[in-house]
Amino acid sequence: MAFTLRQASRTDLPGIWSVRYAVTENTLTPGRISDGEVIEAIEQTGRGWVVEQQGGIVAFAIDNAHTGNIWALFVHPNAQGLGHGGRLHDEMLAWLRSVKLPLLWLTTGVTTRACGFYERKGWRKVGEPEGGEFRYEMNLEPEAAER
Repeated sequence: MAFTLRQASRTDLPGIWSVRYAVTENTLTPGRISDGEVIEAIEQTGRGWVVEQQGGIVAFAIDNAHTGNIWALFVHPNAQGLGHGGRLHDEMLAWLRSVKLPLLWLTTGVTTRACGFYERKGWRKVGEPEGGEFRYEMNLEPEAAER
C-alpha cells in the first residue's frame, strides 16, 4: 500500500489528533495538549513528520531540537505493523543528528509495546519507572556509539 512520509505542518493537526486519540497505549485526554503547543513543537522548538496513506494521516512523530526530547511517535491502530513507526523514528533521528544533538530522551509507559520498539531501535532504559513511565536515552555522539 502506497504511503508518503513528509514533514508535518499546522494543517496536519486534525490528522495528528485523530491518530493521537485513536491509540490504545499511552493515551491522552483531549484538551491536555493544545493546538498551539503542537504548532510550537513542529515550527519552533523542533520538527514533526506525518505518514499519509489513502488520503489520511496514519502516523506521526514530533521532537524537540532544543532539549532532545522525542515528544511523540504514534501509529494509528489500523496502520500498525506496516513499518511506519520505524520509518518515522529513523527520519526523526537523522534530522536530530543533523542538528548535532548529543543526547535524546523520551518516556513511555512501563507496560507498553513501545518499550520493546525503542529497545530494538537501540534506546537505553535509564533508571526505575517514575510515575508509571520509563525514561529512555540515546547518545548520538559518535564516540559514545563506538564504546
